[in-house]
Amino acid sequence: MKRDVPAGGILAFDIGGTRIKSAVVLGATTHSFTTVPTEPDDLLGTVIRLGQGRMGDRGALPLRSSVTGIGLCVKGIVDPEQGVLVDVNEVLASWIGQPLAEKLGCELGLPCVMENDARMYALGELIHGAGRGSENMVCLTLGTGVGSGVALHGRVLRGTRGTAGILAGHVTVQVDGPRCTCGNIGCLEALIGTAGLIRAARETLAGGHASVLRRADLEPRHIFEAAAEGDEPAQELVQRFARHLAAGVVTLIHAYDPDIVVLGGGLAARSEQFLPFVQEYVDAHAWTVPRGRVRVVPAVLGDSAALVGIADLMRNPDRVL
Repeated sequence: MKRDVPAGGILAFDIGGTRIKSAVVLGATTHSFTTVPTEPDDLLGTVIRLGQGRMGDRGALPLRSSVTGIGLCVKGIVDPEQGVLVDVNEVLASWIGQPLAEKLGCELGLPCVMENDARMYALGELIHGAGRGSENMVCLTLGTGVGSGVALHGRVLRGTRGTAGILAGHVTVQVDGPRCTCGNIGCLEALIGTAGLIRAARETLAGGHASVLRRADLEPRHIFEAAAEGDEPAQELVQRFARHLAAGVVTLIHAYDPDIVVLGGGLAARSEQFLPFVQEYVDAHAWTVPRGRVRVVPAVLGDSAALVGIADLMRNPDRVL
């Protein structure tokens, strides 16, 4: 059953560890899209001010449209019924237990729905992006961490405690691997998230290899850029990234039996450097019926995916299982 939300735009927020993305969403279209740094000391205040600015911006929506609801997506485990962040690592920890949806809705005078960011990224891609037309999908967001969302029969998984489908970054890929921030050993995120990639680069360079990666401000994008330019240590790191990612994707295919796997997030912009290998590995190792059935494709909505997803959920609460 749909919520009693009049036709119009949804004011959507995507709160991450480093950035806050906001926009007014109509269908799959975002208006007045903005990104600002996440400020842990005044996080809710920043979101409220952004919302007030959007609602006062006459250019944010086409003529005769108005903002009629709010969607808030954040990293971590969310209780959507209470509008509360249950558990999360790092920057957003100060939000745990706070009635965020209620506070934001009261401040802006509109109904507000709250969900996990990667789950909403998956919903956006399912309804309006790379997963459109698919009933069953796994979506991974590759960046600082590894987020995920899963759709079965056209609806995204939430589960009874809000963790279903969003913990793919914490499947074990290497049993004797590095410790993850979640406390587990050898998680996919610990191997291919930002910290894992930079750690692997430092270890490779410690062997004395000549490389343009010898820089104090090393970021994952530098690794992929250097690999594309022929830097051998960087190419080795990208190959290792692709192997770990592919192994994780096979595990998720075995767990959820999707028709399609969508790869999004910041690193997906470099998908041409690893997607062919991942697809080849999946075709060879994933046990599907028929063999070779699952396609691995890049996301298409980019930074707007979670915003589009949470806006759709605001209108259609039956999108989740």
